[in-house]
Amino acid sequence: MIHAVLVDDEPPALRKLRHLLSSEADISVVGEAGSGAEAVELLNRLQPDLAFLDIQLPDCTGFDVVESLQSREHLHLVFVTAHDDFALKAFDVHALDYLLKPVEPSRFAQSLKRVRRMIEAPGTGRIASRLDELVQSLRSDPAYVRRLLIQENERSVFLDVSRIDWIESARNYVCIHSGDRTHIARSSLESLAAKLNPAVFRRINRSEIVNVERIAEVRSWFHGDQKVILKSGKELNWSRRYRTTSLEELERA
Repeated sequence: MIHAVLVDDEPPALRKLRHLLSSEADISVVGEAGSGAEAVELLNRLQPDLAFLDIQLPDCTGFDVVESLQSREHLHLVFVTAHDDFALKAFDVHALDYLLKPVEPSRFAQSLKRVRRMIEAPGTGRIASRLDELVQSLRSDPAYVRRLLIQENERSVFLDVSRIDWIESARNYVCIHSGDRTHIARSSLESLAAKLNPAVFRRINRSEIVNVERIAEVRSWFHGDQKVILKSGKELNWSRRYRTTSLEELERA
């Protein structure tokens, strides 16, 4: 039996996929998700064989979902998309299947044949590398993330990095400050910094990173250090040991 998960934020689209799969005796729909965060939680927990993944989700893209999965070694993905020709060519190049909305039954049947053939074939470990190659080819800036997946209580949320004001370390955790909210994630400051664009997120001392777009003012302080005042009024210390750029360079950040 092939276990499948459906991911789409449009109920009619989910109903259509469910209907198209209802006559497939060897495929069982084990879960549905309507957002990227729900999809990540569901796919990590259920570890299905197959997922139909919409690219345009309310909180992120399908590519963000792929990047956030703990493992994709044995996951066969069929992207559901209305993307342009460039994206469709990328799917072809990396041997991954896609369905154009509105989904046509004949094209859906072809996709299922392809999925069955791939599941039965040896060497499924190649799937993960093909997914990685696809995501990288579609990213305009593949080196750094645009969203962070944060686990909060029993739910997962995507936080757009552009909304982050500053980040501070707290032992084995980091506190990510965004407006009037603080998100706590299990991570080191170093590993989180590696995901963020250093042109925008600067390490200003041993335990803090700041979004330079949130800086309103910089004042001279003691012993060569500087005081950073954010637009929110929050004051942070910029140690001279971490000041590798001039203030003029921040104009281009």
